[in-house]
Amino acid sequence: MSRSHYEVLGVLPSASQDEIRVAYRMRAREVHPDTAAGKRSDASIQMAHIAEAWRVLSDTALRRAYDSEHRREYTQPITDPKEQFFTVPVQRASFPWRMVGFTAGGLIALVLVLNALSDPAVPLGPDGLLQAGSCVVVNANQLAVEVDCAEEHTGVVRALVGFDMTCPTDTQPIRDRQGMGIACVVPR
Repeated sequence: MSRSHYEVLGVLPSASQDEIRVAYRMRAREVHPDTAAGKRSDASIQMAHIAEAWRVLSDTALRRAYDSEHRREYTQPITDPKEQFFTVPVQRASFPWRMVGFTAGGLIALVLVLNALSDPAVPLGPDGLLQAGSCVVVNANQLAVEVDCAEEHTGVVRALVGFDMTCPTDTQPIRDRQGMGIACVVPR
């Protein structure tokens, strides 16, 4: 028994023109020989049936003539609910590696260009926190205070140690002004 044009497209005989157009496009995508799903041996035959169904059902006059010819076939109910609908194969989306690569490359190039066009970093002045390499002066309370190395200073901090530790013999121990420990200062 041959299938009706409505069955080929997977729509009911009462379907509107828009529903028939959408069903035709979906079925054509599903079985077209150029698609991965349409690589079956009967894809060309199926595509020919779909195209013929579309040709007849998309033309109002041809559809009316077709309906009057096949009226009694439509009155029989469809016994298998799977015949009413068709499935569209789902394809997994692929990760856009090319876009990620171009974006990362563009950002790297932007950072390099901005770095080349920017002025050299200006060294910051003392921040008040002692660390190895900080220049210090000893204030009136015998505490180490960080100063700019371009100014007059007592020495340079080699290490900052805890209160219970000792400094190396070639350095002078001076308490940190902030109470963080003892600065081992190499005298100037």
